[in-house]
Amino acid sequence: MRPHLTPFAPRALAAAVWFLAALVALGVSASAVQVGWGEVSQYARGALHARVEGNTVRVAIPVAIESHWHLYHDDLGPQDAIGKPTVVTFEASGVEFGAVRFPEPKRYEQEGVAAGGKDTWIWGHEGEIVLYALGRIAEGGNFDPADLTAELSGLTCEDLTGTCVPYFEQLEFDGPGPDALFAAFPADLSTKPAATTAATTPTVTPAAPRSDSDYDAVTFPAFQPRETLSGAGGAIERGLFVWLLLAFVAGAILNVMPCVLPVISIKVLSFVQQAGEDKRRVLRLGLTFAAGILVVFWALALMAIFAGQSWGQQFQSDGFLVAMIAVVFAFALSMFGVYELGVPAGVGSLAGMRREGLPDAFFKGMLATLLATPCSGPFLGSTLTWALKQPPLVIFLIFTALGLGMAVPYVILTAQPRLLKKLPKPGAWMDTFKQAMGFVLLATVVFLMVSLRTDLLLFTVTFLVFVALGCWWYGRFATFDKSSAGRFAHLGVALVLVAVGARLAFVEFRGAFQHESSGWVAFDPIEFQRHLDEGRPVFVDFTADWCVNCKVNEKFVFDSTEVRAAMAAKNVVAMKADVTDSNAYVRMVERFQAQLGSRSIPFLAVFDPRRPNEPLVKHALVSKDAMLEVFGSLADS
Repeated sequence: MRPHLTPFAPRALAAAVWFLAALVALGVSASAVQVGWGEVSQYARGALHARVEGNTVRVAIPVAIESHWHLYHDDLGPQDAIGKPTVVTFEASGVEFGAVRFPEPKRYEQEGVAAGGKDTWIWGHEGEIVLYALGRIAEGGNFDPADLTAELSGLTCEDLTGTCVPYFEQLEFDGPGPDALFAAFPADLSTKPAATTAATTPTVTPAAPRSDSDYDAVTFPAFQPRETLSGAGGAIERGLFVWLLLAFVAGAILNVMPCVLPVISIKVLSFVQQAGEDKRRVLRLGLTFAAGILVVFWALALMAIFAGQSWGQQFQSDGFLVAMIAVVFAFALSMFGVYELGVPAGVGSLAGMRREGLPDAFFKGMLATLLATPCSGPFLGSTLTWALKQPPLVIFLIFTALGLGMAVPYVILTAQPRLLKKLPKPGAWMDTFKQAMGFVLLATVVFLMVSLRTDLLLFTVTFLVFVALGCWWYGRFATFDKSSAGRFAHLGVALVLVAVGARLAFVEFRGAFQHESSGWVAFDPIEFQRHLDEGRPVFVDFTADWCVNCKVNEKFVFDSTEVRAAMAAKNVVAMKADVTDSNAYVRMVERFQAQLGSRSIPFLAVFDPRRPNEPLVKHALVSKDAMLEVFGSLADS
């Protein structure tokens, strides 16, 4: 049996601006392991049955596997086996479950898939199997089997072709089950969690996760994070209306964040230009700008609901990041007059200035919101952390409130012509200001490129040359004195130039540069546990290249002389949990962070080996004094 291997399709390079909307798919691709990662297996079906006896809970999970298909074992066998172990995770308040008992597996041959084209083999199951587990109810606990759920994940593969699709099921309690099912319940099952060295030590499995499949199998215990040294001061209970109000305020504050200021400044320039225009047209432009903001926030809400993505997580995609760089760079070129957005100015208007059209306003609203996502302002982190744990409707309402908070100031400004009259009078200074904003946008391009993977920098710069060429062609030949057909023809040429540039830059010229070392120890679950076992405190910083506030923490707090000295005095191990990219390692880190009660960054956790399951956690920006207090509370090791 030989698994069928196929590469992922290249990531698509998508751009919001209309003349870049048809960019060719980039060659920013990653190697895949199996076929069908976009679907969920229908070739295995399970059911969850449980019975309570005293203070123990016996669980049986019958799994029916489709004929001619097999499901991999929880232990794959040899290290060079290609597959993904089946993992069972229980959710039940007040119950601790031991290791899940699988039946005896069957050996499946894997020909020519190991290093050097050698043969190997793997453990798996076929037909109907039953998984058993034993849980212990906490003293004084009140367990209701109806609240029990189980998550099963793994990989199902077809025997003949080797075609594989992921297996994932979220099972709910399905009654006590037939007596025959529990007649074969193993008598030697334990409630002791697997692979644990001490009752108070966090448990991670498998023994040495290094491959994608291994990282997907890592699990973490139920932590009890503390916001303060005393353990008090947990999350404040707030009603939905208060959270919506906080979201609205957080959205309004985004308008003054550094990420957004370049686009907002240009929007203010357009307000100045509109000061003497028809009131209804000015209001339409303001509403269109607000619509662009809301559309992006709604898209982010859908991504949070259906893909589980948190704020700014889209910057994990290299294709999205390169697209944003290209769009902002093209926008900067328009500020220098390489081409013009908008519609022809009327007679008597300032030379070289174009009136803002509805598409311009909508695009600027979208771009302002997209540029805001790497920033995290006051109230934003706590609001999103709460919202992402709520039902879909609440998530959608919170993101809508964020969008309204960001959009309302512009609607108010355009709805009150008297306010526009307080802005400076139009004049020649506007052209100078416009070009100055072009340099600010170029600085934004540099800022975005800092978050880009090192091995893509050279090819992104190469691609930007073709973006500039396409913009120049559009500005030179698609002038407003041409017919609509002629302008669209030259727009097509410009898009072809950009598409050819994408192909040349990311497929033909792409090299293999190495990532630069950050100087921290990368988070590894096994090393993490080993340090705690040795009695050393562990400081985990959850960060990403696209997170501005994370960089502020690292530069001005964590890397400061005082904090480094405090960490050295307590023999603290500093581990960086980097979620810049999107891969199996990052998914493991995000599960770890979720267990700590957070879905946003910046976020940090300090683990004291004396109380490893009660880490001290902090959100957003932190101060030196706060970190010195945390490290000062640790015991000498």
